[in-house]
Amino acid sequence: MFAVASLSMAFGQRVLFENVTLKFAPGNCYGLIGANGAGKSTFLKILTGELEAVTGQIILDPGKRLGWLRQDISGHESERVIDVALQGHLEVWKIQREIDTLTAKNDFSDADGERLSVLQERFSELGGYDQEQVAAEVLTDLGVSPEVHHKTMAEIDSALKVRVLLAQAVFSKPDVLLLDEPTNNLDIPAMVWLEHFLADYEGIIIVVSHDRHFLNKVCTHTCDVDYRTIRIFGGPYDVYQAQEQLAKAHRSKEANRVERQVLKLRKFVERFKSNAARSKQATSRVKLIDQLSGQKVVPSTRQAPRIIFKSGRPSGQDVIETKDLTFAYPGGEPLFRGFSTRIDRGDKLAIVGRNGIGKTTLVRLLLGELAPTKGKVTWGQTATKAYFPQEGGDLFPDKAETILEWIRRYTDNQDINTHRAMLGRMLFSGDDQKKAVGVLSGGEKVRCLLSMVMLREANVLVLDEPTSHLDMEAIESLQESLEEFSGTLVVVSHDREFIDAVASRVIVLEDGEKGPELTDWKGTYLAYREARELE
Repeated sequence: MFAVASLSMAFGQRVLFENVTLKFAPGNCYGLIGANGAGKSTFLKILTGELEAVTGQIILDPGKRLGWLRQDISGHESERVIDVALQGHLEVWKIQREIDTLTAKNDFSDADGERLSVLQERFSELGGYDQEQVAAEVLTDLGVSPEVHHKTMAEIDSALKVRVLLAQAVFSKPDVLLLDEPTNNLDIPAMVWLEHFLADYEGIIIVVSHDRHFLNKVCTHTCDVDYRTIRIFGGPYDVYQAQEQLAKAHRSKEANRVERQVLKLRKFVERFKSNAARSKQATSRVKLIDQLSGQKVVPSTRQAPRIIFKSGRPSGQDVIETKDLTFAYPGGEPLFRGFSTRIDRGDKLAIVGRNGIGKTTLVRLLLGELAPTKGKVTWGQTATKAYFPQEGGDLFPDKAETILEWIRRYTDNQDINTHRAMLGRMLFSGDDQKKAVGVLSGGEKVRCLLSMVMLREANVLVLDEPTSHLDMEAIESLQESLEEFSGTLVVVSHDREFIDAVASRVIVLEDGEKGPELTDWKGTYLAYREARELE
């Protein structure tokens, strides 16, 4: 059994949740959702014992193992990739280390021999002799190639580190598996593998994710962190959404009913407060008014930014054309060979492919930030572009600069009221606009960059991973705005539901015998996946 009882958590005066009691059952996958900052990661840390709740207890049956993937990828820098993955089964890992220590001793005693025999027997019972092979297979399935398994963590990039730690969490199949944003830095092939793995999982899974397609694929239940509580809904995210819409309508109806009742009671009191015969009735209604008016209304933590892209002056029919586009980095093999295509006004194009295959490179070639090795890229004369970069850190060089100062520097419009209004729409109101950009979270920086893109009112949007770090409400607002956008869109994303909604055409980058091969698919990504039987 895995459960929480009477759990409450607060940081100072800020209450995340109060008196939460939940029970989790084996074979179920619980999607933990909520706005950024609502307390999802905090809840997972409480479950693991890393944080202590203000009140309440965690109940886990004796002998049951718990594995988890943190958002924090620091640590393990001096350790080999394969060893980090193996630490997912801590008992096996510790036994292996002790066996290695004993067998390396020069003064090996009889007592050491007896201890070694006990350790080897337990190691065999736990399947320890197969663990390295199993861990290596999981790493490879998650896109960590065998060539890096014996490198140290310091030698690989942060995206691969996330995959290594994910492999650590899942490979030993613990009884309770906690995953905090497991799809971050995963490309679509790795996500599909993870979905299949979790679908067959016999233990308890609690997963935090903002990827709606992933949640709908793997979750049997949804845990909503909001209104200072955590509620479990039966079904995946789409089912939760339908149930929550009904609950919202009920809450609104109930609030209106109470408001009408209070108004009616006040009219009665006003009419009969001076009437001696009915003064007791008036007094009792005053108490009832106080009772109804004093009902505690806990606000939702959810807020949706108002994202609206205006395209300004329309472009001509021809927006971007590539002819015989070939590109290679110095000393490397060509990433693209002879790629020719045309993007017309109104096209909404998604670029998809595994991590590292060259999606961002293709975007930078289209934008003119990189020069082709061969061929050319031509833009229409009336096309104006706004670019959202995948790595936007370079656009925040002055860490002491306020958000308002930052947005004024990166836009031509000098009307400060326009800037204030735009930031307000993106949930930066009042003093938030004076916050230094150096302390912003990933989601806040994305909202700043989207503000910049909106203010440019370009007729061509080029967006590289715009949904990263955004919560559900922001992703859905962005998606709706791009669906309604009248201009031309080029977007890179691993979010399948987002791509399916906004793109009517897809360029797919896949590994070929001589490097990446580009498929220009005139249709939705869902149709492409169905045609290729990718899911």
